[in-house]
Amino acid sequence: MKADYDRLISLGTLVGLMGYVLSGPVGFMVVKSTYPQPVWASPAVFAENYHVIQDMPYYFGVLLIGGMLMLAAGIYLKSKTEPEKSRFHILLALMWTTFFAALIFFNYICQTTFVRHLALNYKPEYDAMISTFSMANPMSLCWAIEMWGYGILGVATWLLSAYYADKNRAIYWLLILNGVVSVLTVVFTIIDVDWLMTMAGLAGYFFWNVLMIVLMVLIYRHSKIMHHENQQSMA
Repeated sequence: MKADYDRLISLGTLVGLMGYVLSGPVGFMVVKSTYPQPVWASPAVFAENYHVIQDMPYYFGVLLIGGMLMLAAGIYLKSKTEPEKSRFHILLALMWTTFFAALIFFNYICQTTFVRHLALNYKPEYDAMISTFSMANPMSLCWAIEMWGYGILGVATWLLSAYYADKNRAIYWLLILNGVVSVLTVVFTIIDVDWLMTMAGLAGYFFWNVLMIVLMVLIYRHSKIMHHENQQSMA
């Protein structure tokens, strides 16, 4: 029986879509309306205001990571009949997506487990570790990893665009746009990490989420159409 990789692609985009919505806009609003962290002042203030609800976006982010890995793997497997140059780009996209997943998952481990227990069992001697790893602190290592991680995902989507070049121009250009936006975000972070907590940074965050949600919907619809066409050709 012929493998139907379009089903894997559509499932990956559906899982990824859930991750983007729940870890992004929904998670942000739930945290802000229930147990928000105040503007970073010190590890002690962070620990005093810590609540498990603040970790909700990270747990839903696992869906985002899993969905993007499934999407990249599905497109790579589907690309067997693509030109050699396109297959090379798609293979690189899968590798860059895997790199992104490793970095971001490391951050989720830090926030949901390492930082959580430092906050719940707070002692002044934990200050340096909380400052370094908590994403409540815009100067933390984990924020740098987060921005670089999503920059890497942007490179992956840019490379994935090769698959859609002659299939769907809207998806093709939006994948490239996400690559450009993501790389520029890394550049801005290198120049001034404080911009992440400004109104411009917040606006950029929501723009990126909307962009990725639209992309997931378009790729899902395209893969479902291709799946339907494959089923008809086999009938």
